[in-house]
Amino acid sequence: QNTTVNVHGTTMDMKMRVFVCNSVEARAVGEYVTAHADQRPAPFVVLARQLSMAMAYSSLSLDPSQAAVADRLRKQAKTRAVKEMREAIRDSPACITATLLRGQQGALAPAKTIEALLQKRTLQVDLEGDGERRYIFFDAKNRSHKDESVGSAEPPPQAKTGGGSTGRKGKPPAAASLPKQVKVAVPERKW
Repeated sequence: QNTTVNVHGTTMDMKMRVFVCNSVEARAVGEYVTAHADQRPAPFVVLARQLSMAMAYSSLSLDPSQAAVADRLRKQAKTRAVKEMREAIRDSPACITATLLRGQQGALAPAKTIEALLQKRTLQVDLEGDGERRYIFFDAKNRSHKDESVGSAEPPPQAKTGGGSTGRKGKPPAAASLPKQVKVAVPERKW
């Protein structure tokens, strides 16, 4: 996705890719980054190794077992991940610079700081039997009601806040949400 990010008042063009965890693409980028850890400038800059997303949707209007619906929900999760990443970079400390984001200090250099910023936007919830995993929650959009969100605005009973904004207005959706894990990497083409 072609996007722009605001890095300390300066707008920077980026080509940001979001990969579903354990996808062929995510594994290929991960293997490349691992094999070329000392490459400067890095052709790919990993902003977050894993960003777990969970969305609320109404099972009366959306059936994720249908391929078209599942693809639409996956696209919404990726779009939301890009939005969260842009906001985290915008709010980043002075150590996150355009030079760092362009891979001049290696592929994994910005990940630690940006992952800490993203952590503040998450909630710790046991959705998959892993009580330690943290999620960014959001409401799925129903195609027939483009301006309305569907899902509950009530937090899961076992939610533990991460100490910051979740990046959405109101409380997170119910625990019946569909979790989606994504990896975020930026292929950098401008040197």
